[in-house]
Amino acid sequence: MRSSTLILAAFGPLVLAAPTPSFITNLLAAESGITTAITTTLKSAVTDAQTLAAALAKLGVNPSTDASKHGSVWSQDNLVVAAVKLSLKRFAHSIPWSKQDSAKYIDWKTYKANGVNLGAWLEQEKNYDYAWWNKYSPTTFDEWNFCKELGPKCGPVLEARYASFITTADIDKMAKQNINTLRIPTTYAAWVKVPGSELYSGNQQNYLRQIALYAIKRYNMHVIIGLHSLPGGVNFLPIGEAFGHNAWFFNSTNLDYSFKAIDSIISFIQTSGVPQGFTIAPINEASDNFAGFATADGLTANGTNWVNTYINGVLSRIARTNKKIPLMLQDSFLGERFWSPFYAAGTNMVIDSHIYFFAASGIYAQYVSPAICGQAQYTAGDAKFPVFIGEWSLQTLYNNTLAGRKTIYDTQVYAYSKYTSGSAFWNYNMLNNTDAVDGDGITSDYWSWSLLVDQGVVTPMVNSSYC
Repeated sequence: MRSSTLILAAFGPLVLAAPTPSFITNLLAAESGITTAITTTLKSAVTDAQTLAAALAKLGVNPSTDASKHGSVWSQDNLVVAAVKLSLKRFAHSIPWSKQDSAKYIDWKTYKANGVNLGAWLEQEKNYDYAWWNKYSPTTFDEWNFCKELGPKCGPVLEARYASFITTADIDKMAKQNINTLRIPTTYAAWVKVPGSELYSGNQQNYLRQIALYAIKRYNMHVIIGLHSLPGGVNFLPIGEAFGHNAWFFNSTNLDYSFKAIDSIISFIQTSGVPQGFTIAPINEASDNFAGFATADGLTANGTNWVNTYINGVLSRIARTNKKIPLMLQDSFLGERFWSPFYAAGTNMVIDSHIYFFAASGIYAQYVSPAICGQAQYTAGDAKFPVFIGEWSLQTLYNNTLAGRKTIYDTQVYAYSKYTSGSAFWNYNMLNNTDAVDGDGITSDYWSWSLLVDQGVVTPMVNSSYC
């Protein structure tokens, strides 16, 4: 990827912690000065703990205050991988991918996901289709300002995008490669209209229903509905609401709207006719400390308490309607062990961890496969809750090769199925991204699952795993 010397000098540690290539876009936004006038969706009058507790009581939730009892912190940036000898030997595997019984709810402790993310469809990210984005709003960096600049034109533009970016033909293509799980990120605007928000609320649910029900009924796929953003902003990033937004934390008004979004998702699932086909992922990559994003310092103790307050509220809402629907908790790059002490054994929960090697310090493509095997085993945590690798890709920091992609792909698919509950590649589509990588090819060659299928990297069987 290309980024300026100024950015690398000013944000070097953050670049190493970057979870997706869109992080570079975020840094470009910072360089251009758009963060000098940060706005938030809503502001709450709550300014002290006592008043906040009273506001939460009105929402029917109790504030969590026990952040200190967290378990050990896992961070992909802090792992120590023992030296290994490179081997030319590869192993063929026949993985019995789970086929969901159309009448039963899945158990994430036994389920094995072979999944793909449908990102940049119902939530927009600039670097997944520069040509499309720049056609309408070339100077903006996030969906919030994209729609703000387009005004009334934003709705028709996004509606056309929803109808064309993912279709049933794409689901057919995935099914041919034994994909059994879809992780589908959405914005909160798909579920609730929040006063002051620039995010578009339209027919997202109709498009989601068409694709999800087709995947479930025709191929028995399992669908994870994710809230990538929450009102006010959950991590300062465009995917959290807008660049620079973090007013979701410690804001009872925004929490209330978050619960309204959850209620809408639950209703969507319950009225689908196949509630057993879904898992709810209510939060993604939460961080109230931007300087530590994607590291062990990304969540403060207060931030941890706020996330737990929200998750407990979501669990209560699910239980009131259908306790068989699983909740997927994205771990904020802290790992299953960190969250394990907060929740009782038997809670219908799966932990979602994201693993990327494109920003991991010192990672070369020819050395990454043994690291994958070791890290996958460690990521499983203390086994109290199942772990799902919700995002991963093929790009490494150095020496990427087109010829080496299949081994890296197959190794991750196999390792994550062997040691955890499987995984979902990020992302199905990356269009028109010609950004350079270190080594061979361009960014799309390492991040576009659809392209990887066309190029023969993805095949129905895992036949060149390092593990």
